[in-house]
Amino acid sequence: MYRRLPGRESGLLSYSRLWLGPDHLLLARTTFFSEEYRRFYFRDIQAIVMRKTRRHLFWGWMCAALFGLCIVVLFIGFFDMSGRSIQSSDIVGIIVTGGSALVCLFFLYLNFVLGPGCICYVRTAVQIEELSPLKRFRTAWKVIERLKPNIEKEQGPLAPELLRPKPQAVFAAPSESAPQPPGQATPSTGITS
Repeated sequence: MYRRLPGRESGLLSYSRLWLGPDHLLLARTTFFSEEYRRFYFRDIQAIVMRKTRRHLFWGWMCAALFGLCIVVLFIGFFDMSGRSIQSSDIVGIIVTGGSALVCLFFLYLNFVLGPGCICYVRTAVQIEELSPLKRFRTAWKVIERLKPNIEKEQGPLAPELLRPKPQAVFAAPSESAPQPPGQATPSTGITS
């Protein structure tokens, strides 16, 4: 029995979804007339990695720029119409430009509501695979929270000491007064002794 997980990826002729199986995660990709399935068994998953991207910022700025351009064109059109009578082509221009501005504003709002973008990977002992349906941080976090109990059931809970950050290694530059082994260059001169 499979349960559909949040997130999806749609392209021109492709589609990807994630499904939760009894003992595995299933990534299903449909491209034109072929289907590809990848199973990631919970006992084999070593890590699920999320990385924030700036894709949402790019699309946000793109929609905002197009919205601004449409508003500028509308103002120019209204300014041009102020000194003469309104023609049918003016009404068509206002409808097309205003409609385009509303579409851009809708996509800008939708981009804001969906939140930051991300790339998500699942790592096993033999592969690292992108989970392409997980493109937004909030959706990826929901999926990880649904997978976590299943992975812990198969592998046991993660030890708390593994979750603590490791201390940073400190590397000091060799001092001038420290004796150099024979045959190695000194830092100040670069001449071997």
